Formats: sequence, C-alpha cells, structure tokens
Amino acid sequence: MTDPHQLIIAAAQAAGPCPPRLEAACHNRVRPIALNLHLDGMRLAADIARIQATKDRVRGIPTRVEIEESSNRGFIYVKALGRGEERFRADRLENDSGQQLYALAQRLVGRLVRVYKTMESVQVKDGDRPANRVRVAVHLVDPGPADGDIAESDAKDLMIQTVGGNTERAATAWQAAGLPSSGPIPQDQLERALAAVRPTDGPAGLSASSAW
Repeated sequence: MTDPHQLIIAAAQAAGPCPPRLEAACHNRVRPIALNLHLDGMRLAADIARIQATKDRVRGIPTRVEIEESSNRGFIYVKALGRGEERFRADRLENDSGQQLYALAQRLVGRLVRVYKTMESVQVKDGDRPANRVRVAVHLVDPGPADGDIAESDAKDLMIQTVGGNTERAATAWQAAGLPSSGPIPQDQLERALAAVRPTDGPAGLSASSAW
C-alpha cells in the first residue's frame, strides 16, 4: 500500500471515530498507524517477492525445531517425502521474519508441510575456501495432518521433482507403483512410490497437470 491517501483512510478507520473538537488528538493517533501500515506494506512486498523467487518446494513432516546460538537462527528439520531428513535455516531470530517462521515451524511439527526453499551462500571462516550453499526456508504452508491424503496435483508435482523433471519417467513410476489415476493420494502409498525411484536434484516446481 503506497498511496498516502489510502494509507490515511485505512489508518483513520483503524483509529476509530474522531469526537468533535478532538481533531488534533485524532491526527496524532492516525499518523503513526499510517506510517506503520506503510512499513508493514514494504515488508510484505519484500516477503512476497522472496517467495515468488523460490524455485523449489519440499513436502515433508517437520520433526524438530532448534536454535543455533552462534548464529541466532532457527533450524527446521523436515522428513521430506521420498527422501531423507533435510535441515533448513530460517532468518535470524532478531528479525520479524525469522521469529515468525520459527514459531510457525514449532506449531507444525508432526504435520505435513510444504517448504518454500531457496539456496543461499554462506561464507566459511577460511577465506580461501568457497562459500557453502545452504538450504533456507522462506515460508511454510500447512496442507493438513501428517497422516492425511495428498492432493493429486501436489503428489504428481512431487513425483516429477523426485525424478529430476522427467515427466515421462514420473508417469511410468506412478503407474508402476499402482497409485490412483485421479483423486487424493494416500501419503503412505506416495512415500513408497517416491522411495522406489532414485532422488535427483533436477528442476523443481514443474506442473504435473499436463503430464498424465
């Protein structure tokens, strides 16, 4: 929200009615609300852009969340479907985004989640060594309980991702595993199907809707 007039209107609505002869006091209430709305809008726009820039989605079950004291970051451990345990960094806890993601991950332990993930470079202490690439969780989405069914589109996207983006191979693996041709997919059946194909680090986020 960047239009000052819209900000003022929204802030005035949030501040509530202004009694007669108290306009100055009302103005003093509206101004900080409008400024905070502007700052919130800037942060939200940056967060949306960061999520849109992610090229990988990991589906799995968070098993635990920890804090690394040396970096003041949350670390989220996820049992990825069809793969092993993966560890994701969150932003530093002194940042609002880091605090919120850490708290959300704690609430979602034991549930099936979709992790919006990016890879970032972290410089090691030895300046002569190349920077490490680490997994960073940008956002978590909660599709439902860990023992629930998985939407067909999500399941097919995950199969495509697991076989490195090869839709023909994904369709063959799907059929070989005897997965339903349509409708929600039981999680245990999908996990067995994913475990039967060798995980690769191929393209992610490909749509399966036109694959089969």
